[in-house]
Amino acid sequence: MKKIAIVGCGGTGHALAAILSQRGHTVFLTDGPQYREMLEKSRKIGAIRLAGTVSGEGRPECITPDVETALSLAELIIVCTLSTRDEEVAQMICPYVTPEKPILISAGNGASLIFHRIFEQAGKENILVGETGGNFFPCRLSEDRTATIGLPLSPKKIAAFPPQNTPRLTAAFQEVWDFIPADSILCTAFDGPNLICHMAGTLLNISKIENSGGTFSLFRDGISPGVINLLDALWQEKCRVFQFFGFEPAPSPRKMFEGILDLSNEDYRYFREMDGPGSLDHRYISEDAPCLTCFFVSVARAAGIPVPLFEGMTALMSAITGKDFCREGRTLKNLGLDYLKGEELISYFCSSR
Repeated sequence: MKKIAIVGCGGTGHALAAILSQRGHTVFLTDGPQYREMLEKSRKIGAIRLAGTVSGEGRPECITPDVETALSLAELIIVCTLSTRDEEVAQMICPYVTPEKPILISAGNGASLIFHRIFEQAGKENILVGETGGNFFPCRLSEDRTATIGLPLSPKKIAAFPPQNTPRLTAAFQEVWDFIPADSILCTAFDGPNLICHMAGTLLNISKIENSGGTFSLFRDGISPGVINLLDALWQEKCRVFQFFGFEPAPSPRKMFEGILDLSNEDYRYFREMDGPGSLDHRYISEDAPCLTCFFVSVARAAGIPVPLFEGMTALMSAITGKDFCREGRTLKNLGLDYLKGEELISYFCSSR
């Protein structure tokens, strides 16, 4: 059993803290001082109840806004924060990281690049850092600290940056989850369903979202055969990029979303009721558009692979929200990597080539 610090007090952080505590690990749940009130409430409640596809409850050893203490007690660090906080969180934990404490970022969206850069700039060498392919699970957290998980727990892809560190990262976290090593953080970032479904589903339901008063649920209210056709076409564009890198893509989301449409299909009973996006400020846009979709488009452009649907979707969402996501977001240019073209991307990002 491991001593694990979980950085991030949102739904994923709370739920993962409960699950890993259930499994016998010693868990320290923490986040920055701006989340002191939320963490204090969780500490007073004590137990985090699990609902949906997972039941029971878990009790972290410690819930605290004292990041230094939580990380000093841990053998492993798991970061479960929004991608829009990556710079902030990397700076926050930087003073306390050591080569003996591997770091795993949930739904990193390429965050390993940012963490690695910040650690190196601070003179922190040989820090083992990587990320998972998508969140550990879809979940929502209620005020009484019930974490409702929408889908069954499943194996997750994992990759490190630099890529040659993936075997060590996988070994370090082998007791925590069933992880499958991937060739690259590009594979983990782009192979989850979020790249395809979140922004596309939001875009096709803009008026319903804005007129919902915050009650809209994409997976209950926003899926139709036409939406599924678009998701499948986006998947085909993604497959062309994956073919360039030699990655094996996850299957098309069509079967999953047809299952969601079928109300008699109990596999999606809890997932179907996941709330959001209730407004255009929701993380399906504010996080996924700049930190995931823009990253994907920039990589595709550098590889010379046309992705017109993704580019059009990004332009439309920028016009709707009044934000220039490509200028502001996570792109190769903004990461200082726009010198990488064609085969240079493979050499830089992939472990075995």
